[in-house]
Amino acid sequence: MSRNTSDAAGTIFITGASGVIGHRVAQRLLDAGYHNVRLGAIDPVKLEDMNEKGAAIADFAWEREETYDQALAGAKTVLCVTPYIENWHIHFPAFLIACEKAKIEHFVKLSFIHCNDELMKVPLVKNHFQCDKHLMESVVWCKIMNRYTIIAASHLMSNALVCQGKEIMSENKPACFYGASAGHGVNYVSPNDVAEMTYRVLMDPEAHANKEYTVTGREAMTDQSMADILSKHFNKPVMFVDQPPRVFEDSERCSGDPAWKVKDLVMLEKVKASGIEEDASFVSHDMEKLCGRKPEMFEQYLGAKNFMTPKEMGMWAA
Repeated sequence: MSRNTSDAAGTIFITGASGVIGHRVAQRLLDAGYHNVRLGAIDPVKLEDMNEKGAAIADFAWEREETYDQALAGAKTVLCVTPYIENWHIHFPAFLIACEKAKIEHFVKLSFIHCNDELMKVPLVKNHFQCDKHLMESVVWCKIMNRYTIIAASHLMSNALVCQGKEIMSENKPACFYGASAGHGVNYVSPNDVAEMTYRVLMDPEAHANKEYTVTGREAMTDQSMADILSKHFNKPVMFVDQPPRVFEDSERCSGDPAWKVKDLVMLEKVKASGIEEDASFVSHDMEKLCGRKPEMFEQYLGAKNFMTPKEMGMWAA
């Protein structure tokens, strides 16, 4: 990394630090002794541990645009971790304008990998792509900020624990989690890898100015192989139930999830079932180039409990 990176980054505002990536990045910054960190939060109580380590907490909600200016005041760098809520992308232009008013110099955005047509059919992915494009155009043509960096990741290894962990960690034997990947390999990436890359980008902004990176795992793995590893990790039988697409969709609708979320989940399973992530060309080597090591395997992710969020640890009330 370059010298004087702390001065280069200034105060870093993270839009959300309760999710699996934002939490890990904030933790890395604070553990490294970098305390010019401000965390946006709807519920500050959830970030008390970060506050105790030295992070400032700001009232911030993606859908409440009136919170932007105060949360950004005095910041020099932004890590934009978007929430998984309906129409989050509609607020993105307003957030960029607020960043311009705050004179943000480096805007780092976490995104979803959008390297092919199948992925672009997923509303979540398409929205990220459009926001990424808007960010790049704002920097290059409108000169809103000095620089941007986009870090696009594939499916996170944490998804099974965050989304279906209550069942996986229950006393049921066998415990089950569900999908519709049709036995095809999926390229899951460790949130620890995404966080480490993000940390390095934040600490050395000039080296990563106006660049896009992708983060994937080493190779595709089937959901059944994930279930086998979870079985060993929790010392109990864990089964992956590979449902037909229509059954998976009906199950998601019956779960009570809103229609927009069901559509995303169904379309993501269709991407998995297409087998496109099994091709070696899907694998990115940006992680190795930036961090000097290979991406984590699923077993390594499960073993790194000191980085996990409460939900990943099964603390569902937290």
